[in-house]
Amino acid sequence: MADLKEYVCEEYVRPFWKGDTVLGESVFVLENALGELRPFRLAFPIRRVISVRRGDLRTTYREGADYRVNEYGELEIVREGSIPRLLWNDHRFSEFDASRDDRMASADALGAWRTGDLFSDREGMRAWQIAVSYSHAESNIYDVTQGKSEKFPHLLRLLGENRPVTVVSYGDSITYGWAASGMQDIRKPPYCRPYAQMIVDFLLDRSGVQIKHVNCSVSGKCTDWAERDENLAGVISAKPDLVILAFGMNDGGVFRPEVFSERLRSIMRKIRIVCPHTEFLLISPILPNPLVAFTAGSSILRYHREYPRALLAIEQETQGVACANVTAVHELLLERKSLQDTLSNNVNHPNDFMHRVYAQVALKTLLGDLFA
Repeated sequence: MADLKEYVCEEYVRPFWKGDTVLGESVFVLENALGELRPFRLAFPIRRVISVRRGDLRTTYREGADYRVNEYGELEIVREGSIPRLLWNDHRFSEFDASRDDRMASADALGAWRTGDLFSDREGMRAWQIAVSYSHAESNIYDVTQGKSEKFPHLLRLLGENRPVTVVSYGDSITYGWAASGMQDIRKPPYCRPYAQMIVDFLLDRSGVQIKHVNCSVSGKCTDWAERDENLAGVISAKPDLVILAFGMNDGGVFRPEVFSERLRSIMRKIRIVCPHTEFLLISPILPNPLVAFTAGSSILRYHREYPRALLAIEQETQGVACANVTAVHELLLERKSLQDTLSNNVNHPNDFMHRVYAQVALKTLLGDLFA
């Protein structure tokens, strides 16, 4: 298997759980409170390293000089090597300074945590992330995503008949694209496309059909905003064949699952009044960092783990609707990896690797055996 050096849709959306090779898996290099660099576990125990690169994939590190693999298949960072690491005292602060844009209040109301997204002019938390490509023993531990192509007869008919397709993405900042390195507001190596665009890229590459993608997502929004007629107007006017409906990260800190699911039903009803053929791919979010808070003393993690059940209930009672359970795969990854390995900002935005996981789970749900 070739190394991963730049955005190639086919490689980026290849399910990481399939086969014996993972490309570009992210690891956040952080010292612990005692100043130790403990070994880092990846999704699978490493059998052989293909490469260890900086997060932008432009710098390659050397085995032996910069890292090594221990007997348990874990990655050990050589302290004297050239891989950057974040010191604990630069990660955890004793006081919260609201004038700083690189930290957020702690959920326990004591101090603050370093945050910082990837922007066009700064690396943010990615400055301490590396990308590891490696082989491993085959395992089906993460192969939990069900194919639900039977839920999308209209879309698959259009693709099969080589007819034009319109896809609309409607969600919050994650579906807008934060913080994939190739999103329109960043555009930095390795130029990983946001997950919704990766879905469209794959459908286009696989079918050759003309696909129009309209992204109506807005950062910071919840379903109470999304169901308003004036905000739905752009979605409806596009006359979508498929809507990637992906709220939940922001809702999860505020709204009970019952409220969240009823608003999603309202959104779909309003769209189908005008576009009765529209099908919906519901995306459940990754988990946010429970240690940070928008308001000191209140974790941003609240209802997120309950949302997949609410989405699956909608799927079971509604034609042309299916849930892509990204949450479940993220929870499995967190059994071996740190949350910081998967986030771009140490708060709630996925990094390149997790944008890829979003796309992989979504495409498996959408296409089933036609995908993987």
